[in-house]
Amino acid sequence: MSPQIIFFDLGDTLVKSPRTWLPGVKAALTSLKATGFRLGIISNTTGLATRTAILNILPTDFDIAVFEPALVLFSSEVGIEKPKKAIFAKAAVAAGIPAGDCLYCSENSVETLVAQSVGMRALRIITGSDDLTKLESYFTQVAANI
Repeated sequence: MSPQIIFFDLGDTLVKSPRTWLPGVKAALTSLKATGFRLGIISNTTGLATRTAILNILPTDFDIAVFEPALVLFSSEVGIEKPKKAIFAKAAVAAGIPAGDCLYCSENSVETLVAQSVGMRALRIITGSDDLTKLESYFTQVAANI
């Protein structure tokens, strides 16, 4: 069974500094959302005091509305940084479904292991690869066969 909610890290998973999307990511997010997946973010934003400051370092066409507001956990807003287990547990609670129905995607192997320790599924993304495009294609095929 596919996860119902997919959480993403930002830096080196979805975007690369300065203000650049990683290849295929924007289209993959749009497709996953259109397929019915609920999308969230779990990201460290230390030193960025406001949501505006966070959004200002992202690509100009980054649409925060693609992600459910309750599922956007920026460390500077929630007061917990990755890889602390508490931020992943908080995300699972915010999801309102079992942690096992959530997938966390990041390039960071420690973060994916900690996400798994709270019961989430996890996928390590290779930065700059087409991993998210493959994920989107796989889940779209799975959804079509249900």
